[in-house]
Amino acid sequence: MKYFLYLICFVLTPTLFAQSAKKDVISKELKEVIKEADLLFSYRLMEWWGSELTERQKELDKQVADYILYHDADKLYFVLLDASLQYKLGTYYLPLGVSNGDIQFDPTREKLSRKERKLYQVKYKMEENASKIANERIIARDGYSVSTILIKQKRGYKLYLLANTSEINVVPIGNDAVFQGNNRGRIKNWEWFHDELLPIPVSREGIKLATHKHQDGQAILSPTEIANFRLYGMLYNMMEMPILAVEEGLLLEYDASNNVIRKFQPKN
Repeated sequence: MKYFLYLICFVLTPTLFAQSAKKDVISKELKEVIKEADLLFSYRLMEWWGSELTERQKELDKQVADYILYHDADKLYFVLLDASLQYKLGTYYLPLGVSNGDIQFDPTREKLSRKERKLYQVKYKMEENASKIANERIIARDGYSVSTILIKQKRGYKLYLLANTSEINVVPIGNDAVFQGNNRGRIKNWEWFHDELLPIPVSREGIKLATHKHQDGQAILSPTEIANFRLYGMLYNMMEMPILAVEEGLLLEYDASNNVIRKFQPKN
């Protein structure tokens, strides 16, 4: 009997260790996704606010040809570019991490800095090449479009694709990807997060939940879906987004009010 118990321990210990190690890996991965999504959400929110405020200034809006977004240690910037793409028409800025709408505008018109010119060149190059790669995978539908967000990394850049919609009572998930570029904006690799467009409906009764499924081979959770859920969900007071991660056998729940991810093991 004693030897039988030893044998059980010998067999089970590696299995339990492997399960524990896998849980640790998943927990670490989810924390990194939250961190990445926080910055992406800040960029998305600034893009919304900057675009809306510019549209209210009719004369200024007519002169804007494009824009760039970037951040430093303290602030997030939304820079309006003129038709030459060499000069700025003004800059919106906000303390990094602030989401209460306390946005400021600097109307100074001047030549782009070297950093800003480089950022726009990389943005243009990566958007052009990413559109060729993603062209066959983007799902076209009336009322939906795709936004791009470029974020400088310690090494290189990340260009995100995220779904937009003009439809009401909908949170758009899907049509999303990330492209990794080097310091010159050359795309080295990319990851597609969802293979379909998933418009999550909001009922008139104020449903606070949204749910969808991640199949085998998909990321367990993506920063793009968290950023979009936070952005559109705040319009409808939607706070919780369950996701079924099929490959890991987990039910995840993203809680926007506390900005956390909870993990549940579905019962068989």
